Amino acid sequence: MIKRLLFVLVCLALAASAHGELIDPVVDDNELTATVEVGGLEAELTVRFEKVVGLTPSSLGVSVHLIDPLAPEILGRLPGGSLDSLSLTGDLVTVPAGFPVLIRIDPPSDSGLTFEGVVEVEIYTQTLDYQSDTSLRQFKAPTGTGTFHDVTDEVSPGSIRTRSGGGHWSDFMIVRDLRAPADVVDEKFDRLGDLLVTHAGQIDAAVYTGLAGLYVDAADAWAAGDVALADSLLAQFIADTDTAAAQGDVPNVWRSARDLDNVDGELRGAARTLRFSLAQTQS
Repeated sequence: MIKRLLFVLVCLALAASAHGELIDPVVDDNELTATVEVGGLEAELTVRFEKVVGLTPSSLGVSVHLIDPLAPEILGRLPGGSLDSLSLTGDLVTVPAGFPVLIRIDPPSDSGLTFEGVVEVEIYTQTLDYQSDTSLRQFKAPTGTGTFHDVTDEVSPGSIRTRSGGGHWSDFMIVRDLRAPADVVDEKFDRLGDLLVTHAGQIDAAVYTGLAGLYVDAADAWAAGDVALADSLLAQFIADTDTAAAQGDVPNVWRSARDLDNVDGELRGAARTLRFSLAQTQS
């Protein structure tokens, strides 16, 4: 009931918000770039695939929405948010007033879009300023409902360019995250572990044992304070997952019918953003 209420509230909020559009979209091999504009705010959106079939501007189903950063239906989807309050616990995760934009990528089920492995989503905007210690991050959530979580694997200047990788589609926002980096790492370890357990039955048994061992060893290294070892083990986790997917031992295909789980893309995306956050604990 609560999830249904949240979904209805989000739909109503987006219906009432300003809607943007893709401007001058260009498809070049496995990549789409376009300007997104809404309410006078602009960003450059890049969606980059390892391998894709059926990529067109319409097949991605991109919509852009100007949102109210203090709307309960938005706060309720951020970490620590609540439908009962107009503030966040400690105001640690907020939507920046300079770029209150939600980008939804939701390919139509009949679009024929199919891709393998990791899909990268890059959002570049000159509306927000870059600083070396920036707390701006790219967050995503299941389309239309669910809690947003940090998926950032790169933040770079120009003014702000954020990138993430994953295996399926979502709602995307740039947010300001003031949580302690160590807390974010703990959360991301939990998420990666949950993904492994959820998809265990779809992964070759020997491959699963190897990946689970790397995960446990990385988590133990993090708990012991050895960030370099944890990072190295996660890099091996990513490489082994990629190799296993190429051999058919880890499912790696997403298609618009939504009848397959892109386990490879999800696992590698989760490990990549975890490595990003590990690095933040050392800065």
